[in-house]
Amino acid sequence: KGFRVPSELRRQFGMVSSLNELRALLDQLDNQPYPVEVAALPRGRTSHGRPPTLPDGWLKDPDEMIHLEAEDMFSGG
Repeated sequence: KGFRVPSELRRQFGMVSSLNELRALLDQLDNQPYPVEVAALPRGRTSHGRPPTLPDGWLKDPDEMIHLEAEDMFSGG
């Protein structure tokens, strides 16, 4: 959907660390007409997400300080 961008170039856009690097990547893009056929379509996920879940007992004491290990602070996904 939308603009055609090679996957390798798309990956590089996700790792830009300077304006000069961004400019160099933008210069590699081909001019394309605006994709009007997809402009009105929803962006992102269109299915209903999962309901939020909290760990057991999370709401019992809102003032409790919880110690998290570094590996517990990231989902890895």
